[in-house]
Amino acid sequence: MSNQPFETRFARLRSEMLAFLADRERHAPEHQSETIHTVAAEIDQARLPEVRPEPRRLGGHRHLEAALAMAKGGPMETLAAAFAEIEPDLRWIRTEHYRENLGDAYMENYCYTNILGYEGLIEHDRVIATFFIIGPGRHYPRHHHEAEEIYFPFGGDTLWSQDDETPRLRAAGEAVHNTSWLPHAMTTQKTPLFTFCLWHSPGPIKLAQLTG
Repeated sequence: MSNQPFETRFARLRSEMLAFLADRERHAPEHQSETIHTVAAEIDQARLPEVRPEPRRLGGHRHLEAALAMAKGGPMETLAAAFAEIEPDLRWIRTEHYRENLGDAYMENYCYTNILGYEGLIEHDRVIATFFIIGPGRHYPRHHHEAEEIYFPFGGDTLWSQDDETPRLRAAGEAVHNTSWLPHAMTTQKTPLFTFCLWHSPGPIKLAQLTG
């Protein structure tokens, strides 16, 4: 764990998030780039609260070491390193209403920490910037939501599906863009899923609803 002040570590993470998103925005199609630009602007303007949320780790956190290792040598390596420095002081959460449908085993193998967003380091009601983990051998079934969403996987062998398309692998740093209400799903295989994820909602954020 770094002995640097939290504010210094946060500044580095913010810088890495913005640098990564600026690069993705330059190469993204127009509709996708609008979402990236909007969320990046909110990250840039965000200010730390006077009182930070208490740190918390959940069961899915045990996959983080393997998840971070996937990023080494890839296009998101420096972002992963900046996140690792600040992570011990972050609060991990999960979508608790999933438990009824997905069961305890799934719930103990996934979690996420919102840098910006609900229950996040910095509260926001329309934008989310989050780091998300699902352990190996898990299926996140079809779901959808009003918000535009873009995943940027750090690596690994997760199969991604959208609508009725055949699930496929995505390269590290490749954008997985889920437009509003588009059904999508993920299946992890031998490696965990570790991803930087953006949400942009036209109104107050409504959590995902499972559809399959």
